[in-house]
Amino acid sequence: MTATRSITTRSALLLMLLALVFLIAASILIVVDLGARRTIRDLSQRYIDQSADQVQSEMSHFFGSIEEFLNVSRTWWESGLLDYNGRADLQRLNSLYMPLLDRHRQITSMMLVRDDGLEYLLFRDLRGGDDYEWYNRLVWADKGPAAGYVVTWTGDLQLYSEEPLPDEALDYDPRRRPFYIGADLESTHWTSPYYFFITKDAGLTVSQKWRDQASGQTRLVAFDLLLRDLSEFTSGLHPSPNGTAFVLHSDGSLIGLPADARWTDSAEIRDVLRKASGQADSDRAATLLTAEELDLDVIRDAVSTWRSSGRRPQEVFSFESDGDAWWGGFRQFRLQDQLLWIGVAVPERDFLGEAQRQRHWVLAVSAAAVVLALLLAGVAARYFSRPLEALAEQSVKIRDLNLADAPQIKSGVREIDQLAEAQSQMLTGIRSFSRYVSVALVRDLVRRGEVAMIGGKRTSLTVLFTDIRDFTSIAESMGPEDLTHHMSAYFQLMISALQSERGTVDKIVGDGIVAFWGAPDPLEDHAAHAVSAVLKCERLLRDQNSRWQDSDRPALTTHFGLCTGEAVVGNVGAPERLSYTALGDTVNTASRLEALNVRYGTKALATESVVSASGSTFAWRRIDRVRMKGKAVAVDIYEPLGETAQVSEAVRERSKAYEAALRLSTKRRFAEAVDLLESVLTADPHDGPSLRLRELCLEWIDKPPPEDWDGVTLYAEK
Repeated sequence: MTATRSITTRSALLLMLLALVFLIAASILIVVDLGARRTIRDLSQRYIDQSADQVQSEMSHFFGSIEEFLNVSRTWWESGLLDYNGRADLQRLNSLYMPLLDRHRQITSMMLVRDDGLEYLLFRDLRGGDDYEWYNRLVWADKGPAAGYVVTWTGDLQLYSEEPLPDEALDYDPRRRPFYIGADLESTHWTSPYYFFITKDAGLTVSQKWRDQASGQTRLVAFDLLLRDLSEFTSGLHPSPNGTAFVLHSDGSLIGLPADARWTDSAEIRDVLRKASGQADSDRAATLLTAEELDLDVIRDAVSTWRSSGRRPQEVFSFESDGDAWWGGFRQFRLQDQLLWIGVAVPERDFLGEAQRQRHWVLAVSAAAVVLALLLAGVAARYFSRPLEALAEQSVKIRDLNLADAPQIKSGVREIDQLAEAQSQMLTGIRSFSRYVSVALVRDLVRRGEVAMIGGKRTSLTVLFTDIRDFTSIAESMGPEDLTHHMSAYFQLMISALQSERGTVDKIVGDGIVAFWGAPDPLEDHAAHAVSAVLKCERLLRDQNSRWQDSDRPALTTHFGLCTGEAVVGNVGAPERLSYTALGDTVNTASRLEALNVRYGTKALATESVVSASGSTFAWRRIDRVRMKGKAVAVDIYEPLGETAQVSEAVRERSKAYEAALRLSTKRRFAEAVDLLESVLTADPHDGPSLRLRELCLEWIDKPPPEDWDGVTLYAEK
């Protein structure tokens, strides 16, 4: 039977491994094929977005910085820096604008124009070769050609020549230029592409016109930009190895050329931008070529598909061009009232290589996995029992609620893996619930083979209630996340201290903790453990509060209430939802004592039953004798001072003096009690019980209590 089982297991394992490998390999291949399109789309989107962002950034810099220069120039002119009254002002104007044009090479020239026909022009003129670089032209149309002249300067700003206006500029009037005619007062104006007056290059001019308040003149500042510079940028951009980027004008013409072998330098780009017009005429609207006219099939097909499909800006789309699959995208760029489109197109073949490599890798890995499965099947069968033994051993630990971290169990059999995973999740769940339910209680039920039932038993316990003073104010002063982290650290500190003294944490109620000693496991000296836990909490919290205050976090002052006595401890609730807790007068008394700390100015209070049950290990101060609502018998309440061996003599003396004053007050010897309390407060001015008792005695001196007063304090509230 054993041999048969071994053969069956090995065969089953072999078949399972082979089937699993084939299934995974087939699934991966299907996923690779199905995901290839998504991968290509994602890659296309990324490349298109990156390229469009780059072009948009360059265009924003290309155009946007010029508008700032307009505003600066207007400020200069209004302050008198740009006034021209004669040739003596020429070098001053050049000294302002030559550095600006030198740093911003996309500006080919700039003009200052007045409504009396005066124009100052500065132009970087490369036509002079090494002889000269800068060109000035001064025209004053209203005064005639004789008032104008032309000046050229060398690269190091030495005067090269000064001549009268050339023939083509004799009837020149800047007020008839496109940038002047189209500009409105108090607004920035961008011309449509046109051919410049001097170079006949295609470009744009941005201008700003305003009326000077002081002189009443209409003034204008303008800057020329060459479209050639924009095309030099776009033609050098490659979104992918074979991708292209370009800029369209709203009329469909190309204002920014894509990469192409037909134009690789500035001169070739200039010829293309002027090609449509034949001989470009000055100030005539530039006739730029379309993708069809330039035989750019990919851009033509991209624009056609985009327009016909009604795609939104920034939405990628696929299209066919010359039998190849492409991806494209367009992004809007607005230049005042002109609409430009940044276009990007990338071929799908740029991404298919990676998909093919992934497919080949999947096939190779799958084949290797099949061979490896055959070799390892026999070895895996020999170790088949090992994971089962580990699972059985781990099950025993779970039964005994041994919740220590367990090693992860691995197996080549799917069912065992599932069982190991289920057991791991079960262990994780038990660890999680152990934070809510006493592990000792559950272990006891498991050991007895019982299911938790409603009911309980009467036993002797020491019960503790805690509460944070002024917690509402603290919570309002902190954000929810900060408060959660702060309280987590607090509860960790408190619960660790309580559990280190073998306490059972019953529940956390808001900012309070309820715990008890003596159940579910019997604890003979549970009162002493409870008092030790409270003192440890006070000590740890005092140190922690100091650290919190150093880091500007609020300190948490905690009150403790302890009571020892009989209580019913067990399962309370409904059959489907139980809570292991303690009920009875002992629990209620501990809760009320915790609340009384506020009245007495103490941090911890305990009943006389706790003092008696804890023995002589601790030093106590009797605080008062109180009768709580619903109780016929008054009880003495005490404040723990610490372990007997560690309480100083001075503290003992103050405690004795307070207790003596308390006895005098019950005998109506209030003045004597006040004298004793003064001595206590001299040593410790902040002693809460002494402050309270002195205030009461002073009141009783003026207005004695009733004759039937027995010295017991009555508290009606919790």
